[in-house]
Formats: sequence, structure tokens, C-alpha cells
Amino acid sequence: MTVHPTITAFLKTLGETQYLSPERLRAYQRRQLARLLAHARAETDFYTARLAPVSRPDGSIDWERWQEIPILTRPQAQLQSDALAARNVPAESGGVKISRSSGSTGHRLEYRSSEIQLWASACANERNFDWHGIDAAKPTALIWSGDENDNVSRQPSVSKGWRIAHPESIACLLNIRNPVAAQIAWLEQTRPAYLSTYPTNLREICRVAREEGKTLAFEAVMTHGEMSTEETRREITDYFGRAPIDSYGAAEAGFVAASCPVGSGHHVAADLVLIEIVREDGNLAEPEEEGRIVATPFYAFAMPLIRYDTGDWGKLSEGPCPCGRCLPVLGRILGRARNMFRFSDGSRIWPLLVSAEIQKYVPHRQFQAVQTTPELIEYRYVPIDSALPIDKEGLTAYARRNLNPNVEIVPIAVAEIERSIGGKYEDYISLVT
Repeated sequence: MTVHPTITAFLKTLGETQYLSPERLRAYQRRQLARLLAHARAETDFYTARLAPVSRPDGSIDWERWQEIPILTRPQAQLQSDALAARNVPAESGGVKISRSSGSTGHRLEYRSSEIQLWASACANERNFDWHGIDAAKPTALIWSGDENDNVSRQPSVSKGWRIAHPESIACLLNIRNPVAAQIAWLEQTRPAYLSTYPTNLREICRVAREEGKTLAFEAVMTHGEMSTEETRREITDYFGRAPIDSYGAAEAGFVAASCPVGSGHHVAADLVLIEIVREDGNLAEPEEEGRIVATPFYAFAMPLIRYDTGDWGKLSEGPCPCGRCLPVLGRILGRARNMFRFSDGSRIWPLLVSAEIQKYVPHRQFQAVQTTPELIEYRYVPIDSALPIDKEGLTAYARRNLNPNVEIVPIAVAEIERSIGGKYEDYISLVT
């Protein structure tokens, strides 16, 4: 099996564009965006009026008015998915695949991807592997959520050619809905060189393996599919003796960013997607200022997503990265809007309750904090031993120091923390709108 010439060309281009100066990168982005906008106007009804602010009579684009294009929200995309779908795609874009997002909140989005968009994301992932020296000749264990079928088999399988530029690459696959102890047993039997899974799942693997006195070792551990908190990264790093290699994206928008092998942030694949950080007032955030992550993927010809609100929050770093690459850097990816806690005094916070510190108040294997009202948080936990006493007052005082001085905590012991529809754990959920 040979590598498609388009993929080879993509990889070559991505190897060069990562070093473009900011001015040259901006010009490159605008060429890609101009093509996408012309396609969206011609092939969808949705964008006919929506792109009017930037459309000049001569067909050129008024880039100074880019931010006047309304932001596309996920609920809008769900309601307007048919109108967003292009009637035709460029011949060189290949076929069209119809998929559904994992729908962690229970609301799935049906979206369409052109083959070239899928290739672009896969090539960006290859670049990430190259940055970190991941050898395609060595097997990778991939613990994942399966496909759209919720009843997908939990039996392990093997996939050959899972890396788009390496037909000989081997991935050992296991569905993430297998119990963590079973995942560990499978890893001990499989003995892969690399492991890739969700950050929270990798953290639970570390916790259970440590509890069982087992030592798992890999040449690299990789995370994807969700944001990783500082505590999660720290636990993974402490157990494996190495930091996880992280990639960030959205199913409908494709690959967005990957952790730098030298710096501390995530390099945006700005040669594939325009990323804007937008404040709640709709204006662009300054560097180091948090805001919504708004994406415009250049190769989304099957379903153009122009200024699409990913539902995630983050902030861009200021200044050049020490690695020498000129791609912008997401200094932090903070989480999804539903993970932010908001209180009646107007304050908001990205919550962080450190498991190791809470153990002295509530001995637990795992926890989840759910904000049900502006001042009430359910602290759901899996007890180490149901006979061990808990210190509710101590836990409440800890939460008031770290979250909000007026918060009330209700500890609730549970048999297990349930995964989302997409197979992920969510440590923090806010039901407050």
C-alpha cells in the first residue's frame, strides 16, 4: 500500500508552513479562507447573507471587517446542519463522510467532512508525531471510544496503517468502556511502545495501577479528546516519569493544536485552521486573556464552519515560542463552557479541586463536582472504604477557599463516576446557565 500523493504533498507543505513569519502566515491563511468563503457563498444557502459584511462588489474580501461575520454556535449548527451542508464540493476534495459528534452533553451534531479535511487533520497529527519522535514502526495502544455505534464491541482489535503516512504502522485498539482494571491487564499483555487515550482515562489508569502496585512503562504517553487539567497532567507525569503529549481538536472542526516538544503550550495548526479567542463581549481577546475558542477550518468544504464556536475556552500566549516554530501558541486550553462554575456574586472560575488534598476530608478513589445552583455543589465520590468517616466541614472549608466563599457542598457517595456518552470522565460540570 502506497501513500497518496496528496498526503505526501500535505506533509511537505506542513513541514514548511510551521516556520512562516507571522506576515507570511497571515497571507497564507487569507488565500485559504478566500477559497473557503467563495465556496460557502456558492454552495450553501446559509452563508449568502452571513458573509455580506466582508464581501466587496468586485468579489474580493474586506479582511478588516472579518469580525463582523456572526459567530456560528453549536446549537445553530445542530438546527441548521442541512443548510450548512454544501451542495457540491471541489473535485479535488474527494468524497464526503457524514458523522456525528460524541455529544458529551447528550446533544449530538451531525456534520459532514470532505476527504481532504480528514487528510489535513491526519497530516497535522503526523507532524505532531514527528515533533515528538514517535516511531511509526513501533506499536501504539489506542484506548478509544469506538465509533458512532454505542454498542461497539469491547473486544480488542488491531488496525494496520492507522497513521496516514505509514501503511505499516500498527495500533492495538481497546474500547474505553472496558473497566480500568481490564485496560491495565490488556496493556500488560499487549506491551505496546506507546499509549494514547483520553487524559482523564489515563489518569485513572495511573491511579488504579498505583493502587494495585503495578508499574506500566511506555516510551511516550499521548492524550487527546478532552482538555487536561493541571492536576491530571501532574498525576500522569508523576506516575510515568514523563509528561503526556497532547493534541486538541473538535470532531467537526478537525485538528486544532498539539503540545510543543520544547515550550509549555499547544501550537495551533494555523496552516489548517484560523483560531480566534473571543471575549464574552464579542471582541477579540488580548494575548494571555481568556475567551471562547472560535475556529474556521480551511478545508471544511463539505460543511463550511466559518467562525464556529467550539464550546471551549482558552487563551493565546504572547511572544515567540522557544522551539523556533512560528505557529501561534495556545498557552492554556481551559475547558468547555459547561465546566466553568459561575456564582451569584458574578464571579466565575475554572474549578480545580486537588484529589490528593481532598483525601484528608473525603477518602476517595475518584470524584466529580457538579454545580447544581449558583451556591450549591454536589461532591460525588467513589469511597475507598464506606466505613471511613468523612469531614464535611473540612471539605466545605476547602471548597470555599478554592472556589467561592459562599459555596455549600453536599457529599454524595456513589458506586462509580459515570462516563459521558463519548466515553469521557468529566471532573467538573455546571448545570447553572
